[in-house]
Amino acid sequence: MTQIEIEDLSDVRKKVTFEIPQDKVRDTIDAQYRDLKKAVQIKGFRKGKVPMEILRSYFKEKVEADTARKLIEETFQPGLDEKAIIPVSVLKMDQEDFEADKPFKYWAEIEVPPKIEVKDYKGLTLKKYRREISEQQVDERLQALRERNAKLAPVPESRGAGDGDHLVVDIVAEADESEIPALTVSDYHIEMGRNFYLPDFDAKLEGMKLDENRTITLELPEDFPRKNIAGKTVVFKVTLKDAKERILPELDDEFAKDLGEFATMEELKEEIRQDLRRMIESQSKREMENQILDRIIEHNEFEVPESMVQSRVDGILNQSLQRLAAAGVDTRKVPAPSEAQREQMRPSAVRAVKAGLLLKAMSDQEHIEVTDEEFQAGIEERAQQLGVTADYLKDEFDKGNLLEDFRAALLQEKVYEFLQEQAEITEEEPPAEEPASDPEMKKE
Repeated sequence: MTQIEIEDLSDVRKKVTFEIPQDKVRDTIDAQYRDLKKAVQIKGFRKGKVPMEILRSYFKEKVEADTARKLIEETFQPGLDEKAIIPVSVLKMDQEDFEADKPFKYWAEIEVPPKIEVKDYKGLTLKKYRREISEQQVDERLQALRERNAKLAPVPESRGAGDGDHLVVDIVAEADESEIPALTVSDYHIEMGRNFYLPDFDAKLEGMKLDENRTITLELPEDFPRKNIAGKTVVFKVTLKDAKERILPELDDEFAKDLGEFATMEELKEEIRQDLRRMIESQSKREMENQILDRIIEHNEFEVPESMVQSRVDGILNQSLQRLAAAGVDTRKVPAPSEAQREQMRPSAVRAVKAGLLLKAMSDQEHIEVTDEEFQAGIEERAQQLGVTADYLKDEFDKGNLLEDFRAALLQEKVYEFLQEQAEITEEEPPAEEPASDPEMKKE
């Protein structure tokens, strides 16, 4: 019978040593040779008739290595199960030199979840901020929608290019009578006032008309990124090939109809109000959850497995890449994060890992569970938000092995609700420095 010894290296690290008896080692190595004898073919011997001493002389190292591997495979996970150890990760594994006539000993250093008995989580004092929806916010959202739905039309001949216009230009840049390839461009798009090409460059194009040529002289700053031309006087020869102005739509019923299922401007405004209310509720929910986590993490100090932290850092990075991909960025060209960048993400990752462990521990302590009915209701609600069927969403979660993650998220929601029911909540005015503007409502 395999002997297992456990040494605690820390609250989340253990060294587990396995010693497999000599008779088990011998039986396994003999079985390896028997299997080898059936399969191997050596010149001068018929298949299956190679003498055992010949096999040992040819394959001793291979058989011993295979035997050690097989013994580890057969004893490692069953041994952990026997000792009720749930590994988060295996940090390293090593073994003694293999000898066929001796017990086989190997050991592993593993990380395990910390044992947490959460304290001081009932009767928390929490703040809920009072926020009202103003007509100014509605008007700002309407204006943002108006800006997003502006159309481009040719700039009237009666005026030249001005702030906010969209230009297409050819630019030839020269210094010391030599062209500067890095600053020479064709069919370059400029949105006047944004100064994407060079600082203060757009103002030099004010008043230009279609097909006009203009020569502009600028002195580049000493700290210009391209050191070979920093501080130089550069001549820019600009040709205006196209110029369009932004035409904003009128804020009337027709505008509302163009946006989707709105018959009147008042219906659109009501949808904006509803959206702002949802945003306020979502913000309030996040604030409450963050307050809960702040209090509980403060009162419950414990070590977290490093592998869980690094896995969470990887998750944050993957989410960033997904956002870049959604924005049209070729993520294959995005450089891998440096160790310094990963270290910057570490505090957020540690907090997220602690939050997950604490919420799970509290659910166990309070016997909070997600029933099958609640799970199905959660699937249906999420499917409705995404505009798909519940069966389709469940299948997609199943394919991505995300069903348990979704159940865990629902469980956390129930724990937060329980904690808020147990808390003392006071309503207050929001912080004075809180910005008044809101993100734009997505166009339907």
